[in-house]
Amino acid sequence: KYFGKGENYWRGPIWININYLVLRSLRLYYMSPNGGPYQERATHLYTRLRGALIENIYNVYKREGDYFENYSSEDGSGKGQHPFAGWTSLVVLIMAELY
Repeated sequence: KYFGKGENYWRGPIWININYLVLRSLRLYYMSPNGGPYQERATHLYTRLRGALIENIYNVYKREGDYFENYSSEDGSGKGQHPFAGWTSLVVLIMAELY
Protein backbone atom coordinates (compact mmCIF):
# COMPACT_ATOMS: atom_id res chain seq x y z
CA LYS A 1 0.00 0.00 0.00
CA TYR A 2 2.97 2.34 0.40
CA PHE A 3 5.12 1.27 -2.56
CA GLY A 4 5.11 3.84 -5.35
CA LYS A 5 3.18 6.39 -3.29
CA GLY A 6 4.41 9.77 -2.06
CA GLU A 7 8.06 10.06 -1.12
CA ASN A 8 9.81 7.05 -2.64
CA TYR A 9 13.45 7.78 -1.90
CA TRP A 10 13.92 4.91 0.58
CA ARG A 11 11.00 2.62 -0.29
CA GLY A 12 11.32 2.17 -4.03
CA PRO A 13 14.86 2.07 -5.38
CA ILE A 14 17.36 -0.78 -5.32
CA TRP A 15 20.18 0.08 -2.91
CA ILE A 16 23.44 -1.78 -3.47
CA ASN A 17 24.48 -1.64 0.18
CA ILE A 18 21.30 -3.43 1.30
CA ASN A 19 21.68 -6.04 -1.44
CA TYR A 20 25.30 -6.56 -0.38
CA LEU A 21 24.08 -7.38 3.13
CA VAL A 22 21.45 -9.79 1.77
CA LEU A 23 24.07 -11.56 -0.37
CA ARG A 24 26.45 -11.71 2.58
CA SER A 25 23.79 -13.26 4.78
CA LEU A 26 22.77 -15.82 2.16
CA ARG A 27 26.41 -16.76 1.54
CA LEU A 28 27.60 -16.95 5.14
CA TYR A 29 24.58 -18.40 6.92
CA TYR A 30 22.48 -20.34 4.45
CA MET A 31 24.94 -21.66 1.88
CA SER A 32 27.33 -23.10 4.45
CA PRO A 33 27.66 -26.87 4.92
CA ASN A 34 25.23 -26.54 7.84
CA GLY A 35 22.84 -24.37 5.83
CA GLY A 36 19.83 -26.38 6.81
CA PRO A 37 16.70 -27.10 4.80
CA TYR A 38 16.86 -23.88 2.76
CA GLN A 39 20.39 -24.26 1.45
CA GLU A 40 19.31 -25.08 -2.12
CA ARG A 41 16.85 -22.19 -2.25
CA ALA A 42 19.39 -19.78 -0.71
CA THR A 43 21.97 -20.80 -3.31
CA HIS A 44 19.47 -20.17 -6.10
CA LEU A 45 18.49 -16.75 -4.69
CA TYR A 46 22.11 -15.79 -4.12
CA THR A 47 23.12 -16.73 -7.67
CA ARG A 48 20.21 -14.87 -9.28
CA LEU A 49 20.53 -11.73 -7.14
CA ARG A 50 24.31 -11.53 -7.50
CA GLY A 51 24.13 -11.97 -11.27
CA ALA A 52 21.32 -9.43 -11.68
CA LEU A 53 23.13 -6.78 -9.62
CA ILE A 54 26.42 -7.17 -11.46
CA GLU A 55 24.75 -7.23 -14.87
CA ASN A 56 22.54 -4.22 -14.18
CA ILE A 57 25.29 -2.00 -12.76
CA TYR A 58 27.54 -2.92 -15.70
CA ASN A 59 24.80 -2.24 -18.27
CA VAL A 60 23.88 1.12 -16.72
CA TYR A 61 27.55 2.12 -16.58
CA LYS A 62 28.03 1.09 -20.21
CA ARG A 63 24.97 3.08 -21.28
CA GLU A 64 25.31 6.15 -19.01
CA GLY A 65 29.03 6.24 -18.24
CA ASP A 66 28.34 6.65 -14.50
CA TYR A 67 27.57 4.78 -11.31
CA PHE A 68 24.46 5.83 -9.43
CA GLU A 69 23.37 6.09 -5.82
CA ASN A 70 20.51 3.65 -6.38
CA TYR A 71 18.66 1.94 -9.21
CA SER A 72 15.04 1.75 -10.34
CA SER A 73 13.13 -1.30 -9.14
CA GLU A 74 11.07 -1.17 -12.33
CA ASP A 75 13.64 -0.94 -15.12
CA GLY A 76 17.05 -0.92 -13.40
CA SER A 77 17.95 2.57 -14.61
CA GLY A 78 20.27 4.69 -12.49
CA LYS A 79 18.60 6.98 -9.95
CA GLY A 80 19.69 9.49 -7.38
CA GLN A 81 23.13 11.05 -7.15
CA HIS A 82 25.76 10.38 -9.81
CA PRO A 83 28.61 9.93 -10.20
CA PHE A 84 28.34 7.92 -7.02
CA ALA A 85 31.14 5.54 -6.10
CA GLY A 86 30.01 5.20 -2.47
CA TRP A 87 28.18 1.98 -1.71
CA THR A 88 27.73 1.22 -5.40
CA SER A 89 31.44 0.35 -5.36
CA LEU A 90 30.43 -2.67 -3.25
CA VAL A 91 29.73 -4.33 -6.61
CA VAL A 92 33.48 -5.02 -6.78
CA LEU A 93 33.30 -7.01 -3.53
CA ILE A 94 30.16 -8.75 -4.80
CA MET A 95 32.01 -9.74 -7.99
CA ALA A 96 34.94 -11.07 -5.95
CA GLU A 97 32.54 -12.69 -3.46
CA LEU A 98 34.29 -10.97 -0.56
CA TYR A 99 31.79 -10.69 2.27
